[in-house]
Amino acid sequence: MRKRILIAEDELETRAILTSIATMHGYDVISVTDGVDLLTIAANEKFDVIITDLMMVNLNGASATEIMKMQGNTTPVIALTALSPQELSLVQDKFTRIYHKPCDVRELFGYVESLIGK
Repeated sequence: MRKRILIAEDELETRAILTSIATMHGYDVISVTDGVDLLTIAANEKFDVIITDLMMVNLNGASATEIMKMQGNTTPVIALTALSPQELSLVQDKFTRIYHKPCDVRELFGYVESLIGK
């Protein structure tokens, strides 16, 4: 069975690139545009890892991750952000790892593979 990734990213180009690369790495991918959709999909389907942008419309990635954890979801969550390290101090403990945009996708998916395999 192929590993599953949920990608939440409001920027179309970034979402398309991440989805394409994850698919090329052999993962099944579902992508959404905001934290509300992330919560809805994550509550109804099982994923091996979630990759989320922090700053999204409707509900940001940090709040969505906190709600998922309160609901008992233990899926590892990787954050992508353009925020400064100082701005991340309040949310960094919610994530398995945080990558700053633009991130090195080879490094990102190398980390994904180390977490969940292929």
